[in-house]
Amino acid sequence: MAHTARLLIHEVVTIKPTDSVAEAGRVMKSSNIGAVIVSEVGHRALGIFTERDLCRRVVAEGVDMKTPVGQFMTKDVVSVDASEPLDRVFEQLSDGRFRHLPITENGEVVGIVSLTDLAKVLRLVYKEEKYIQYFADVVQAR
Repeated sequence: MAHTARLLIHEVVTIKPTDSVAEAGRVMKSSNIGAVIVSEVGHRALGIFTERDLCRRVVAEGVDMKTPVGQFMTKDVVSVDASEPLDRVFEQLSDGRFRHLPITENGEVVGIVSLTDLAKVLRLVYKEEKYIQYFADVVQAR
């Protein structure tokens, strides 16, 4: 059986589009995460709001922190279905230059994977002696 994105499901934190960008920042800080899914009901994504959005679109532009997050979220959410192979997750993260990638099932976000999650895996792989040369070859091939 092929490994799928389901393996990478990680807790999803949501906020409403009417919540302020300041509230989004507080939620990310208290949850120790770098992105929140913006939704009205359940986990059907209207958008995603990330630390990058907060820094580049809000703080750098001097936007009032009471502004609704819905005005600054990324609306065209790229995601991967939980049934898709892991290769698709890595492809989307790499090609899209994303730091966070929602994982969906039946149109709802059931998880989110981050580059930090993958770095933890890489750290463990790197410790395995048999993978060190492979790891070095991949990094040098970029």
